Amino acid sequence: MNAKQKAFWEQIATTMRDFDEHLMFASANEPPVDNAAQMAILGSYHQTFVNAVRSTGGRNSYRVLVVQGPSTDVDKTNDLMTTLPSDKVASRMMVEVHYYSPFQFCALEEDATWGKMFYYWGAGHHSTIEPDRNATWGEEDAVNATFAKMKAKFVDKGIPVLLGEYGAYRRNNSAHVPLDLATHNDAVDYWLTYITKQAKANGMLPFYWDTGGALDRKIYTVKDQRTIVAIKAGAN
Repeated sequence: MNAKQKAFWEQIATTMRDFDEHLMFASANEPPVDNAAQMAILGSYHQTFVNAVRSTGGRNSYRVLVVQGPSTDVDKTNDLMTTLPSDKVASRMMVEVHYYSPFQFCALEEDATWGKMFYYWGAGHHSTIEPDRNATWGEEDAVNATFAKMKAKFVDKGIPVLLGEYGAYRRNNSAHVPLDLATHNDAVDYWLTYITKQAKANGMLPFYWDTGGALDRKIYTVKDQRTIVAIKAGAN
C-alpha cells in the first residue's frame, strides 16, 4: 500500500506541481483507524505522502500538506494521533478532522437499532410536539469539550486544524418530515451557526460539506439561503 501511495502522489504532485498556494494536498480521506497499531500504519501512509510530494520539487517543495486524523474523528485523533509525519519544510502541515455529531441529528436517514433519528437539537430548539425526537446527547457542552481537544492538542502548539467537513441537513424533503418542521429548521440553523462559531473559537478552519441541498452548482444558484445565512452568522 505504501508503494501505491508513493506512486499515486508522485504522479498527482508532478502533474499539479505548478499550481499556486491555493492548492493543498491531503493524503487520505476518512481513513478507518480504531487503535494504536492501525494508527501506526496510517502514520506510515502519511509519511510516504509527505516524502513523495516534496520529492517532486517546484511549488510542492513548500506546499501546505494535510494529514487526516484517524477516521477523521476528533476523539480518536486526540487519543491516537500522538505524532505527525516529519517534513523538511517547517510550518506547512495541517491536521484534518470532520464533525457530524450527533449523527442521529445531522445525517441519519432511518431509525437504527442503535438509536432513533433526532429532529431537534440545542437549547431552545427542542420540540414539545414531538419530544421523542429531541436530541439526548451531543449538544452544546459536548461540542465545546470536543473542539477544545483540538485546540489543546494542535492549535495551541501552532499546528492548524481543518474542520474539513461538517453539516446537518434538513429533513423537509425526506420520507421522514418532522411534525414540528419550524422547530426542526430552526434547530438545523442553530447547529450550523453554533458549530461554525465554536470551530473558529477553537482555532479550527470550518468547511461546510454541501450534499446538494444548499447550492445548485449546475446553474450557480443558492437553493437554501437559510443554510448560507446560518453558516455566515457563525463565521462572523
